[in-house]
Amino acid sequence: MKNLRFISGLMIFTIIFLNSCGGGSSTKNNEFLGKLPSIEKNYTNQLDKKEKEIEECTDIGDAFKLEKEKKLLKKEKRDAIGEYVAAHPLDKDLPFQSLPYTKYTIEKVVVNKASSSNLNIKFVITINEDIKTDYGPVSKRLFVFFKALDSKGNYISKSKTVATNFSKIKLVAGAEYEAFSSWQNEATRNMEDFAKIIEITEEEYEK
Repeated sequence: MKNLRFISGLMIFTIIFLNSCGGGSSTKNNEFLGKLPSIEKNYTNQLDKKEKEIEECTDIGDAFKLEKEKKLLKKEKRDAIGEYVAAHPLDKDLPFQSLPYTKYTIEKVVVNKASSSNLNIKFVITINEDIKTDYGPVSKRLFVFFKALDSKGNYISKSKTVATNFSKIKLVAGAEYEAFSSWQNEATRNMEDFAKIIEITEEEYEK
């Protein structure tokens, strides 16, 4: 009986130990971006590790095998993100904070499209006053500079970017405008604790 209890206890300890040290990837469910950042982070970490193994490999046969594994891992990542987004549409409006005293109003910010390479963001904007160029005519392009913050108000690394629209739309009072931008996977992998988008000045963007 004592031996049975000892064996049972040992099995339980072993299971706990393996679960805590087994190298399994953690997954967090963000309120707005779901599990996408975690999926991106986990696969990117695996790909980074595989890339390092390739760089350090000195055997041609092993290097070929590692390259094949890397290629398969990229496909697995594309499939995993595609399947997740199809089953869990990222259809919540993203919280945002606009700059004051602009000639336009950002009505909402949404995820336009998500893939294994980037997270495309759309700004829906109303033009309140004619926006003219420095040399006179009404402008046909608006640039929205922005970055992302986490729940503690900290800047999320690699998230500073700019949104615009390459279609020629006159920016006159009353016009509706959509600006687009993409966070590359270097940014998306850092967004497990994404909380909101902050519009910034061009000067801050250029820093």
